Amino acid sequence: RAIQMADVANVRNPRLVKSLKAALLAMPNVEIREQCEVSGFVREGSRVSGVSTPSGDVTGDRVILAAGAWSGELLKTLSLDLPVEPVKGQMILYKCASDFLSSMVLAKGRYAIPRRDGHILIGSTLEHEGFDKTTTHAALESLKASAIELLPELANAEPVAQWAGLRPGSPEGIPFIGPLAGFDGLWLNCGHYRNGLVLAPASCQLITDLLLNREPIIDPAPYTPSGRLHFSTD
Repeated sequence: RAIQMADVANVRNPRLVKSLKAALLAMPNVEIREQCEVSGFVREGSRVSGVSTPSGDVTGDRVILAAGAWSGELLKTLSLDLPVEPVKGQMILYKCASDFLSSMVLAKGRYAIPRRDGHILIGSTLEHEGFDKTTTHAALESLKASAIELLPELANAEPVAQWAGLRPGSPEGIPFIGPLAGFDGLWLNCGHYRNGLVLAPASCQLITDLLLNREPIIDPAPYTPSGRLHFSTD
C-alpha cells in the first residue's frame, strides 16, 4: 500500500543557496563574510553585542544564532548547554535515464528523490558521530540495500557519488526560536534537525515578527528557548 502526494516537491539545496546569496548581495544593507569563523560572542555586561572572528569583532544591535549543528558549540562559550548536536546523514547518488522515476518514493525512513537530469538521490543515514563528516562503506551498503528495496531496477547499478552532511539534531526535532533570557540582544533560530530547509520560511518569518514586535505568524511558545537551556557545569 502507498499514498500518492502529487504536490510534494524537492529543492536542490546548492542552487537555492546560490539564489539566496545573489538576492542578498543585491540588498544595499546586507554584507556577507565568507570563510569567517565565529569563535565566540562580544559581551557588554549581560548584553551580547556581536561575535568574535579572526578578522575582528562584528557588532550589531541584535545577534541571531543560526549556526546549525554548530550552534551548541558556540553557546558553550557562554557556559550554556543547548541540546543541539550534529547528526550525520550519508547519501548516495545514481545516474539513470531522465524518465526513470517521475516522483519521490519514501518508505521506512529512507527515500529516493529523482532529479530532472536522471540522477536519483538515495538517503539517508542517522548517525551520532560528532562532527565527523567522513563517508563509510557500511553506510554505502545500507543505502544501496534501501535503494534496491525502493527501486528494484537499481539492483545492477552502482552509485556515482556518496557524501555526508551534519544536521542540527534537537529534542523531538523542535527548533529554538526567540530571544535568549539573561543575554540581552542574543536570539536563537536553530535546531531544525531534518527540516531546516522546509521550515526556513516560517521560522524566519516568526523570528522577524518577534524582533519587530509584530503579531507573530504562529504561537511562538513551543519554540521559545526559555526553560529549554541550562548553564553548563563543565
